[in-house]
Amino acid sequence: MSKFLSCLILAAALSMVLEAQPLVSEGGILNAASYLSPRLPGGAIAQGSIFVIFGDRMGPATLASAGFPLPNTLAGTSVRVTSGGQSLDCPLVYTVARQVAAILPSNTPVGSATLTVSFGGQTSAARSFRVVASAFGTFSLNQGGTGPGVITNFDSAASQPVNTAVRSARPGQTLILYGTGLGALPAGTPDNGAAPAVQINASSVELFVGGRRASVAYAGRAPGFAGLDQINFVVPGGIEGCSVPVAIKIGNIISNYSTIAIAANGGLCSEPLGLSSTLLDNINRGGSVRYGSIGLSRVDAEITLPFLGTQSLKTDTGSADFEEINLTTINRGAQLNVAGTSAIGTCFVFVGSENNLIPIDPIRGRGLDAGTAINVNGPKGAKTLRREEDLIGSYGETLASTGIPGASGGGDPDGYLVAGNYTFNNGSGGADVRGFNASFTLPPNVNWTNRAAITNVNRANGVTVNWTGGDASSFAQIYGFSLSGSEDDAVGGFFSCLERASAGTFTVPPAVLLALPPSPSGAALFPLSTLGVGGVSAPREFTAPGLDYGVIVSTSIAVKSVTYQ
Repeated sequence: MSKFLSCLILAAALSMVLEAQPLVSEGGILNAASYLSPRLPGGAIAQGSIFVIFGDRMGPATLASAGFPLPNTLAGTSVRVTSGGQSLDCPLVYTVARQVAAILPSNTPVGSATLTVSFGGQTSAARSFRVVASAFGTFSLNQGGTGPGVITNFDSAASQPVNTAVRSARPGQTLILYGTGLGALPAGTPDNGAAPAVQINASSVELFVGGRRASVAYAGRAPGFAGLDQINFVVPGGIEGCSVPVAIKIGNIISNYSTIAIAANGGLCSEPLGLSSTLLDNINRGGSVRYGSIGLSRVDAEITLPFLGTQSLKTDTGSADFEEINLTTINRGAQLNVAGTSAIGTCFVFVGSENNLIPIDPIRGRGLDAGTAINVNGPKGAKTLRREEDLIGSYGETLASTGIPGASGGGDPDGYLVAGNYTFNNGSGGADVRGFNASFTLPPNVNWTNRAAITNVNRANGVTVNWTGGDASSFAQIYGFSLSGSEDDAVGGFFSCLERASAGTFTVPPAVLLALPPSPSGAALFPLSTLGVGGVSAPREFTAPGLDYGVIVSTSIAVKSVTYQ
């Protein structure tokens, strides 16, 4: 046999082996509740926690799950972790070809570690990850790490319903939050069995509801489960809404943000920017709501660029969304407010990778066809919001951009969204939403008064912003963004806070800012860290054949480059 032919046979054999070998994806070792990127501050894996592994060829074609005691090998799959000179087998929760869930043994040494997955007689290449004492993640109802959390209202020992927009909590009521990552079990307690009720790092756990620190009665393993943690806390007073953010802080590590609903007497929640109690009650009784929103938005940015110095950029956009929502949508969906904000007086945080920095709610209502386009007419003329090709009921368009080379509308420094009245129509309409006409007047702007004074933001200290303007019925929105770098695998996140415009001031707390990565050092070709303050109008209702409820909202925000330290 020629040497050439032998090499071909060897290469083919090697190719077959590689195809059968399990693959663990780069960055595919994640907290099972939060799904935070390993490169984010809260993205390490805690001792004793449940984690998931994403990849390929790691298990059988159909899901196999385990009972107690959890085995180290399940349907041919096994997971081994090496850290601090020790190699440990992980108890398995479930396995399928592209995803495996396991528990990191409590005695795994903290620090840099590697992991391999074995299946079908083959073992994957090792992947690196970080082991820490604690890094908590909250489970969410949409199973994506965002939106309403897996949090129950403690009504009695026999009644603990999941907190939702139609089963709100009362101030002073005890709630139970479920997640994973509080930390290791006491020595000698097995990770693979039904755990007893045992406090874990309870003295270090801080839980914030709408930015207010809540009283924590218990933080430890959920009794009868493996790797699952629960935190019992009391809802603080002074905060209500349908999307009240909840976050856990252990040291300077922040969990993913989830939400709960709070109302003075429990039951149906209520928010000025959300659905009315009448509409929520209809949904609670088994009905649905056909809902439409139209938005006008301005971003007025003052950013610093290498070699170009400070540049002023202005972008005006329009959007519209029409959908039918039901009990599943509002109970599991990530946002109930029409302006994409959290409850009044609170902040929400979203973090992700460089190619996933916009939260996309996996729970969406049925899109409603409102026609081929939504037409806008204002002081600067007519514009069209075009229909999104792959998303029924969604429309959008950039109305003007100034200061951006090559962008549309660059010749008019005032942009498109100037003071005055705007009208909207959809012609003859579509199959679901027939033709309508609506009007809206832009409210007075909110003026960020201490904008020039803020250049560096210490994340551990929080930051206070001040403003004037708006009107009695409008709101102020505070926004921040930070990206770890300009490389393709960068991670980042943003926060959005909402307050009444009449307040004139707001402090973004450390529990919000510490969830963002610090700003990178060195120059970049585009802004990597920004802070902004602006206004959100009160919703203006409109009617349309085929809709139960329609609103128009405008937002306008001033943004500048800052450094998050």
